[in-house]
Amino acid sequence: MLAVLAYRAAAAGAGVLPAPVADALATSLARLSFAVRVPARGALEANLRRVLPGLAPCERRACARGAFVSFALAFTRFLRRGRVDAPLPVVGREHLDAARASGRGVIVLSAHFGDWESGAAAIAAEGVPIHLAARPQPEGTLERMFAARRSGAGVDVLPVASAFASMAGILRRREWVALMADRGASRSGGASICAWAAVLAQRTDALVLPAVCVRDAHGVLTLHVESPLAPERCRDGAFRDTLRSWLARWPEQWAAFEPLPEGLA
Repeated sequence: MLAVLAYRAAAAGAGVLPAPVADALATSLARLSFAVRVPARGALEANLRRVLPGLAPCERRACARGAFVSFALAFTRFLRRGRVDAPLPVVGREHLDAARASGRGVIVLSAHFGDWESGAAAIAAEGVPIHLAARPQPEGTLERMFAARRSGAGVDVLPVASAFASMAGILRRREWVALMADRGASRSGGASICAWAAVLAQRTDALVLPAVCVRDAHGVLTLHVESPLAPERCRDGAFRDTLRSWLARWPEQWAAFEPLPEGLA
């Protein structure tokens, strides 16, 4: 219930406050949440400890604190979508264009870095039919709010509970599906998203395209698109290497607030 109230309050504030004021307030609340040690902090620090064991404790805390702020800024942007959106710069444009030109379905394999909602919206803005596999929100009003903002950005939502049953048909229609691979298929862990992506790609002749949307030092969002992963490489853990390369560059933007699925740590 506390999370629901916090989301509702944030939505109300983002709708009336100027963007700089909303961002400053979001940053302050994120730092407060980190300081009072909400459960998400423990999960994030545990994930950082598993994936980046060489980080000193003070470095790990700094990365986790930065991730709380990054998440808060991404959420406020999501809430005011429609008033601030603009085309995002793309690093790896050649990979994105080649995937579009292939005429095949595409599995966008991403993670909770930076502003993943804006990343999906940026791909949709390229004229690509994209479907985001997402868990339902804990309350109906919130679910409708999230769905409306995603739909307004051209992003269709697939509830995780039923997503995998419909993805093959979507990919065979040569449309795109976005999966967040740093979480399992359920809150208790569930099947590896990377394994699902590999099976789907093999069955449908789809491409597996790693991509992430992050902020640079000036706060500018950029979509980074990597070269496609062969299904067998995806199944054998190649996305883990991609995840580590993203962490090497943007460890303070990884909002991994739940335990990692096996195979990624």
